[in-house]
Parts: sequence; structure tokens; C-alpha cells
Amino acid sequence: MPMNAKPGLNTEITLQRGHGVARWPVPTPRLRRWVKLALEGEPARLNLRLVATEEGRQLNAQWRKTDKATNVLTFAYRQAAPWEADIILCLPVIEAECVRAGLPMAQHLAHLLIHGVLHARGMDHEQPAMASLMEAKEIQLMARLRMPDPYKAMDAKA
Repeated sequence: MPMNAKPGLNTEITLQRGHGVARWPVPTPRLRRWVKLALEGEPARLNLRLVATEEGRQLNAQWRKTDKATNVLTFAYRQAAPWEADIILCLPVIEAECVRAGLPMAQHLAHLLIHGVLHARGMDHEQPAMASLMEAKEIQLMARLRMPDPYKAMDAKA
């Protein structure tokens, strides 16, 4: 058990695919490993849902008032551990970003999952100070996966 894990509390990760999504683009054990890394030993109940463009657009329009699909949306339901959230990943948007930036799918998806889990844990990027903390945490967690700084990777390839 990690040093900062809370005894007696578990992490539950549910994987779903929306209409028109045939499969996850990376093996599900890797997805679970990335999520657990971002939780840093804290317990959670997370639902990861991979969606097509239309569902991603509908959710973004309904909840963020933006009528387009986005790469990741996090709906967090608790302000403390055990964290509870739905993390929505829009596969066509993610694939297009990978092609545009020349990034491997696994690398970009790992970053977006980490980003979504950090949102579930209460972090955001609306205020500059919190944005800096969140970005630093994402870079640190990606390094633990032996993956490059996602912000430099996107800038360098965009």
C-alpha cells in the first residue's frame, strides 16, 4: 500500500464506451495504471467514458455552453477523497490532436487522463497560480511514466 493511501478505502475505475466507439485505443491495464498514478494513493470512484464527437459536443454544450467537442471533460462530484467523478474523453478530438501535433496516442491519452484525474481531485487551471501547480503536477506524473513534458511536446510539434 502506498505511504499516502488511506486504509480501508478502495479505488474503483469503470471504463465505458459511448455509441460508435469500438474499443479503447490503448490496453485498459495501462489506462488504470495512469489513473492510479494521478490519484497518488488516494481512493476514488471514477468512471472513464470514451465518446464519439456528437456525444462529446452535446456534453460540452450542455455543461460548458460551448457547442463543440473537446478532448477531456471532468465532472467531479466530491471535494475530498474518496474522489468521485466522470471523466469523458472524446476519441476523434484526441486522434486529431495526435495527428496535428505528431504525438503518439498513448502519450497524449496518458496526459489527458492525468489532467482529468487532477480535475477530479479539485485542481483547475482557471487561476494562474493553480494553473502553474496543475501543469507542474502533470509534468511530474508524466515523467514518472517516462513520457516527455506534454506542454513542450505539444508546442514543439504543433
